Amino acid sequence: MAWRRGTQNQQAGAIRKGHVKEFLVPSSKKLATEEEQCALKVVDAPTQSACAYARYRDLPPAFRDAVDAHGCVHVHFHEHPAHVQRLVIDDSIPEGCISLNDVQRLNNRVCVHDAPSMTLYRGRHEALDAREAAIGATDVVVKPDSELAAVVFEVRRRDASKDVSIDAVKLSASLGKHCFGCVVTVPEVHVLTIDDVVVVARVVEVRADREDDDDEDNDDDDEYRGVVTASTAAYVITDGAAPPGTRILLENGVEVPPKNQQVDCVDVTCSDDEVFPVKRALLRPCLALTKAAQAGRGKYTSAEEIRVPLDCCTFDRVLLYLQHERRGAPFRFDPTLAPELLEAALALKIRGLEEDCRKVLGSFEERVRKSPIRLDEVRRRNAKGSQTTPRGETWLLLDGMVLDISRWLSEHPGGDSIIPQQALNCDSTVMFELYHVSRQSFLYLREFYVGELHPDDLADVPLPNKLPPGGDGGASPAFLAELRRHTRWRLTKEELVFPAWKSF
Repeated sequence: MAWRRGTQNQQAGAIRKGHVKEFLVPSSKKLATEEEQCALKVVDAPTQSACAYARYRDLPPAFRDAVDAHGCVHVHFHEHPAHVQRLVIDDSIPEGCISLNDVQRLNNRVCVHDAPSMTLYRGRHEALDAREAAIGATDVVVKPDSELAAVVFEVRRRDASKDVSIDAVKLSASLGKHCFGCVVTVPEVHVLTIDDVVVVARVVEVRADREDDDDEDNDDDDEYRGVVTASTAAYVITDGAAPPGTRILLENGVEVPPKNQQVDCVDVTCSDDEVFPVKRALLRPCLALTKAAQAGRGKYTSAEEIRVPLDCCTFDRVLLYLQHERRGAPFRFDPTLAPELLEAALALKIRGLEEDCRKVLGSFEERVRKSPIRLDEVRRRNAKGSQTTPRGETWLLLDGMVLDISRWLSEHPGGDSIIPQQALNCDSTVMFELYHVSRQSFLYLREFYVGELHPDDLADVPLPNKLPPGGDGGASPAFLAELRRHTRWRLTKEELVFPAWKSF
């Protein structure tokens, strides 16, 4: 089902939106040092406090420094901070333990008697190039959470006996006091007692304390977390789907104010019906989406939803580019994605992305040789190296393609020796089929491609000397068909330029 704003198809920490950078960082836990992690045994806390409790001397030095500086410390369990827990010092807690009530254990996904590792939370870990983190260096920055201007809670009764009426102003004030100093995340749950009624309050919306959403510094992703301060306004709404006996009837209710029009998102629907709520300010470079970016201004009427001819994965990458563009940072991406990103740039009329893609594709055009390559040249280049000296070049033959993997050989997952030993100066297609089960490898062939073998030499290319079981007959027709489908960018016979000889 398509992700839509206002629904809870997935829990926090598994957000569908690909442009929420914090959840695209490889691992918040792995980015922390050893001093920023510790494990304590979970024990039950009978109180309804929003804080967890532990002894000061059970915490590592980094935790103690945070406590000394701020009086408390914020931590998270598991790989990513799906929920941030405020931890307060209480020396009455048993040694080596952390006290969590049942609601906190639910939010943190831990159980009594577990001893989960918890990580010191210093803010949101965000990657400047998170989507392409697997192909190169990723710059990770830590950004502090915004102070919240408002939090909206959805409330219902915990015990199913009868509907009750509660003063909304009193309930809002109690929730604000209950969460004061905490980092709240959509959709975490809090429980507190008001007038002898146990109330379950779920965070359904947070609004950052910002003066102007068009400010260049305010380019964060959709808001889902923030710090509750003394100036944070708490609003309560009721759960319309709550069954009889669990309902809360609000008296003196205060209506949740609408968001500023400039803060609102526009729903962008992709060709595969995935929906992305995107801030209008982020869409400014997309000239084809000017109506959506400028909705409500001048001649442009309101545009709450717009469709783009891109699949959700491609639009994810476009959003990453737009974020880089807004903060003035260079955008790095897998060169194999250049053709599809160029199509996206042309469809959305993004000049900057179009220029970046053409630079990458231009390097491909300059590298690839239009004239066919002879088998003797491939053998000469492979002969430059020896067992006693570093290999100079490593050229492979794959279904008539000539690939230069010299610079990549040291990064080969199977080691840098198996290819020179088994696949040089022969048709390595069958080896590629047998050793590369994942078709993900096809995506990188374009980066190694230097040209096509001369048609007259194709019949002279032998099979590998040592073939594993199942490869005696060469590559299978099904594999060849799939390989050629993924390499439609290679030069065709009509595109090859054969040298012309003149007689005198």
